[in-house]
Amino acid sequence: MPSFIFFDNNCRLKQHLDSTNDHYFDHVGLPVDVFHAKTKHKETDEFCQRYCNPAAFPQLIGDNKKWVFNSSAAEQTNRWFGGFRSIVREMSPARYNFYLDEMIMLRNQFTVQNLERKGHFPHMIPEDVLRES
Repeated sequence: MPSFIFFDNNCRLKQHLDSTNDHYFDHVGLPVDVFHAKTKHKETDEFCQRYCNPAAFPQLIGDNKKWVFNSSAAEQTNRWFGGFRSIVREMSPARYNFYLDEMIMLRNQFTVQNLERKGHFPHMIPEDVLRES
């Protein structure tokens, strides 16, 4: 089980889990992503501020006072995918899957090169290492 699960509707999820006495995620932090915390959740929503505000989880902020994770990566990726809508709209499923697979591969290569150029060391963790207990 992960330590944290970012979800833009974690406030309502947490309320539902509490109201149904579901304890499955009791040891998992359920913050909303930073974008939604700033733009979609009211400061007056005490429940959300208390249980789902990402700033309430000090483990998510590094020594440099910056976020350890890009919690808005899914939102950014969805926006990037949206740019292909007009191109793929009338493609067959096979062509659609092939095209987007190629675009994702190229974007990943570009991202890795960009990170390496900035002095970071991105790498793939082998699946067998991820599955070790």
